[in-house]
Amino acid sequence: MSHKDWECIYRSTDLLQVKLAEDVLKQHGIESHILNKPDSAIPALGEAELYARKEKAEKARRILKEKGFE
Repeated sequence: MSHKDWECIYRSTDLLQVKLAEDVLKQHGIESHILNKPDSAIPALGEAELYARKEKAEKARRILKEKGFE
């Protein structure tokens, strides 16, 4: 995955929320990937980020907002 083609569209400290957001996008035909960034001291406190292709990023954000992912 080349980062130049992908844009972070959602992030949360709750990995489950990010996975749910990924599922919502998949249902709408939008490919996305999760990048999990665990905290170095306490891995459970890290942040997960959801990435979509740049050309789909705005649509992905709109869908997530409509579904309550803020």
